[in-house]
Amino acid sequence: MKHYESTFILDIQGKEDGVDAAIADIKSTIEALGGKVSGTQRMDRRKFERQAGKLDHGYYLGVSFQLAPTKLGELKAKFQFDERVYRQYHLAKESKPAPTAA
Repeated sequence: MKHYESTFILDIQGKEDGVDAAIADIKSTIEALGGKVSGTQRMDRRKFERQAGKLDHGYYLGVSFQLAPTKLGELKAKFQFDERVYRQYHLAKESKPAPTAA
């Protein structure tokens, strides 16, 4: 399994109550794919520098998790057409090699 750091930008305009449900759905999807969520960071609502269509702000969420590299495509596909997820970014975290004794 690889360790990933992901950022999800949620479209919550007019649906402020849906944030908790979206976060729970993201976590449960990762776990259903055989992954393990190690942490979430709510980064709150932020205004976009440039308006994207009708959106002028989004709710940013950081998620740290472990997942098999072959399952990352399934995770992306699951949220690609989810109307609550405006954007998703995934970064594979490099694992540092164990120090060797000199």
